[in-house]
Amino acid sequence: MPHEFDPCEAPIEGEVDKWGFTIKPAISDNEVILRCLRNAPCGCDKKQVERLINEFETNEKSKR
Repeated sequence: MPHEFDPCEAPIEGEVDKWGFTIKPAISDNEVILRCLRNAPCGCDKKQVERLINEFETNEKSKR
């Protein structure tokens, strides 16, 4: 039975902090909003959510 701190479960690639957790790259505010809209559209007007997603995708692409 593997131990819960078995080294083979630790991430092999990427930067880690002093506790061994993987440091994820920063993302833009627009990307955060897009993820939220895509993950939890419940309770919102579907057409409004689709419009906002299109707006934020357009803004994200124009900044590149």
